[in-house]
Order: sequence, then C-alpha cells, then structure tokens
Amino acid sequence: MPDLRRAYGGPVEALIGFAAASGPEAILTVVGPSTDAAETAWLAAQMPGADLTTASRFAVPGLVGRLASAADVVHVHGLLNAVSSLGAGAALARDRPVVIGPFGTMSRYTFTHRRALAKRLYFRALDAPHLRRAAAVHFTTPAERDEAAWHGLDLGDRAHVVPPPFRGRPVERGSGPPRDTAGRDAGSGPTVLFLGRLHPKKGLELLLEAWPAVRRVHPAARLVIAGSGTARYVAGLEAAAAATGASVTFAGFVAGDAKRAMLADADLFVLPSHHENFGIAVLEAVAAGVPVVVSQGVQLAPWIASRSVGHVAAREPDALASAITATLGDAGLGARVSACGATMVADDFGPARVGPALLAMYRDARARAGGG
Repeated sequence: MPDLRRAYGGPVEALIGFAAASGPEAILTVVGPSTDAAETAWLAAQMPGADLTTASRFAVPGLVGRLASAADVVHVHGLLNAVSSLGAGAALARDRPVVIGPFGTMSRYTFTHRRALAKRLYFRALDAPHLRRAAAVHFTTPAERDEAAWHGLDLGDRAHVVPPPFRGRPVERGSGPPRDTAGRDAGSGPTVLFLGRLHPKKGLELLLEAWPAVRRVHPAARLVIAGSGTARYVAGLEAAAAATGASVTFAGFVAGDAKRAMLADADLFVLPSHHENFGIAVLEAVAAGVPVVVSQGVQLAPWIASRSVGHVAAREPDALASAITATLGDAGLGARVSACGATMVADDFGPARVGPALLAMYRDARARAGGG
C-alpha cells in the first residue's frame, strides 16, 4: 500500500475489508510506509492475524522484494506512485504472481488533470510494463474496468472485478434526538453530510455552488463537510463557503464513534466527485440508513440507481441542487433506506459475498504464473 494512514480514506478502508474477506485460511502480510505509532496500532487492530510491516517510503520496495520470495501472491495497490510502482517491479523481478489494483488511476480523468504529461510519461515507463506482466488486474467496479480500456493494454480475462467488502457496524439512528417521519431531527432542519478526503476531485466547489439553491427550498438545512486536506485547499473551501452566506460547517477528519454519530445525525449523504472509482463512504451512508446523492462520476452510481437508495445527478450546480432537494423532500425514500439500507449493503458487499471472488482472483493469478 502506498499509504497506511486513516486520512488516506477509501483505499485503507478497502484494504481492511479485503483482509477480512480473505478468510482465516489466508496468511496475510501488509506492507506500506511508516506512519505514527497510533495510526499503526489502529490499523493492526483492524486486521487481527495479519502481519503489518512498515518501513520508510524509500525502503518499502526493497522490503516487498524480500518478502515476495515467500509469497503465493503479491497484491499491489495503486499506480502512479513510487511505492507501488517499484514494489510491483520488485515482486515481478522475483517471478511472483502479481495482482495490481489501479484504485481508479487508469481513468481519463486522472490523465487529464494536474501534471497530465508527467503522468503519461511515468505510466508509459513504469506502470504500463508492470500491467502487461501482471497475473491479474483488480478493478472495483465494471465501470472502472471498462474505463481503463482506453490504454489499449489488452487485459482480457486477467481483469477481475472485486468490490471492497463493507465491514461497518450498524448505526443506531434512534440514538440521537427525536426524529420525524422523514428521519430529521424534530424541530430542526435537515442535515446534508459530505464525508471524505478534501481534494479537488471530490467536487466540493460544485457542492458549495449548489448549496444556496438547496437553502432556498430548505431554509433551515445545514451542510456538514467532514474530512481533511491540505491547509491551503481547506482554507479556499472555507472562504467559498463563507461567501455563500449559508449554513456550512467544516468538521475536520472524523473516525470511529465520531463518524458513526455524524452518520446517525445525517438526513442525506452527498458525493459530487469528478471521478470516484468506488466510494466506500457511500456504502457507509446507505448502511447507516442515509439516502445518497452522487454525481455521474461516482462509479457506484449504477448500484445506487438499481437499489433506489438515492439519486444520481449531472455534474452541474442546478442538477445537484435539484437532486438534493428532491431527496430531502422524499419521506418514503428516507424511510426505505433507513429500514433496508444495511441489509442491501450486506447482501451486495459483505465479506461473505466478496470473499469468494477475491480468493478466485488470487487463485487465477497463481495459476497463470504456474503456481497451481
């Protein structure tokens, strides 16, 4: 893994889920860059039975190479970063079956935003050769797999779709203040929640632009933005929020019981990303009984539509505002997600559902590499 901190967001949550879905027969070693003692202890506690091994970013690829010699499969997470690229190269050099999970970095969005030329050159020199030699390439949604085809790498049946398993505990929505039939705190306006990494790709500027239109329909509504990002970027978001003159709260990074409490108090979860190869926070919200609004760039959008747990909006302010106001005004939707959301997420993304597909991918990778 290129980063093991909780603030890295979805990839770390996915890692923990995959560790759980691998089952008791799997012997797991997780390798990544060193972080502080509290973060390391937290991650180790989430993956009981796994051997968590960390080193400096510069030393991780060499560590992967040494450990790869005894591994049946090496699963490399991410592209376009030295930890993942050099780690994949070290494992391939020892003729081990390598599975590469791009984390959405093979999308056109990735290669057309921020340092586009540098990314193309890096990918061509390092990651593309590794992908050609990989025993399997791990995508989290069919949309992510299909979107990667523009690179022309001919992945064929080496491409596997295995979603991150959902591992969360149920959120008790009755534990907060009294709520009305639409699920809102009695006597107050609705709460709209964004929960995730604060980064330009998440579309928060679009959300802030749409928010005044939401407030015109729901004057007492408040927007809570929870997550962390660079100081400069967060300051810019705070300035944009202040300029709207609307009710916006920046809650900072939240985890554990604080995150659960925030989901318990939310009436709607919104994720207006430019591009999102999965969106674990979406599953957390639905499992907590919270309807969702996402942009078309979130690749869980087809599941949201098929399960009728929210709305998918075009990436423009009026469309996003309309989706948010429609969802807040739909008491039936709120009641249905509150009653059935946790079951739907468990049925479609629980470890028992994902585990067999994950192990099948690993077995296929071993077979292709001659490991049986």
